[in-house]
Amino acid sequence: MGGFLGEKEMLSRERVKEILRNKEYSFLEEKVSLLGIEGDEIILKISFLLEYRKRMISIEEKERIIVSFGDFKVEDWGDGVRKIADVE
Repeated sequence: MGGFLGEKEMLSRERVKEILRNKEYSFLEEKVSLLGIEGDEIILKISFLLEYRKRMISIEEKERIIVSFGDFKVEDWGDGVRKIADVE
């Protein structure tokens, strides 16, 4: 029985995916951490923090993510706001 405030929702992984997909959260922080560079690969960790109905939910990568540096676009913006050139 839920009482007058209603029944407290039990979250599952599927429900959290649905909350993200439907943008049912009131706050979202996205964080990408650079753990290092090994050869031509960048090692990353991704995490999210969201608030859903006054509950904070943390979503964090279990394993590190390895991405080839060649998959990134690199630009030289110099000391201003205009792009100077692509970096090869």
